[in-house]
Amino acid sequence: MTNILAIDTSTPACSAAILIGNEVLSKHQLASREHTRLILPMVHHLLNEAGMTLSEMDAIAFTAGPGSFTGIRIGFGVVQGLAFGAELPVLPVSSLETLAHTAIRKLQVQANTHIIPMFDARMDEIYSAHFYYCSGHLERLHEDTVCPPEKIDNEFFDPMIPEAMIVIGDGWNYSERMSIRTPDSTDIALLPEAQDIFSIACPLINEGKAIPVEEANPVYLRDKITWKKRKKLR
Repeated sequence: MTNILAIDTSTPACSAAILIGNEVLSKHQLASREHTRLILPMVHHLLNEAGMTLSEMDAIAFTAGPGSFTGIRIGFGVVQGLAFGAELPVLPVSSLETLAHTAIRKLQVQANTHIIPMFDARMDEIYSAHFYYCSGHLERLHEDTVCPPEKIDNEFFDPMIPEAMIVIGDGWNYSERMSIRTPDSTDIALLPEAQDIFSIACPLINEGKAIPVEEANPVYLRDKITWKKRKKLR
């Protein structure tokens, strides 16, 4: 039996969830700029509801990014404090991949569907990824990336793709600047929820992929790309 605490603060939503065996307890709230005030009370509420202490968890899984710079920093700081205090390993996961799993659960996505999660990255850019859902399995086809809307990889939207395709997240607000195939459906307002982290984290934690918290880092794709460019110039 695996007990996991999951935390997501990567978007304007704030959520936490606990997995106890096969039972999931969760709290989710749209609370832009209130993550600091809400996330720890959410965790404490769920632990009390479960009648458990943090030290009884086996690991903490969290969305490391991409997403809101401030939200990611807040979530990572909370995870660091909790993990160090309870001596728990952690598992960073992609917020875009978490959103894809949220879509599968909440939108009842059918098999053989391409899922394109997108976040508005500000500064005239978007975060995006590409997944394919088939036979209950989500396959990643393209890594998380940040780029202007005009630069979205056309392979995401090949008009020859016969399968259904959905786009989720507020990055689709830039759709008029994308030369792409029209998706079968969109949901701009959908945000990732912590309980969907378990779909990613459970198999990885069971495989021993959780890491010490001092080895974990938040994911800022824009910073990573900037660093690479500077390194090349040097």
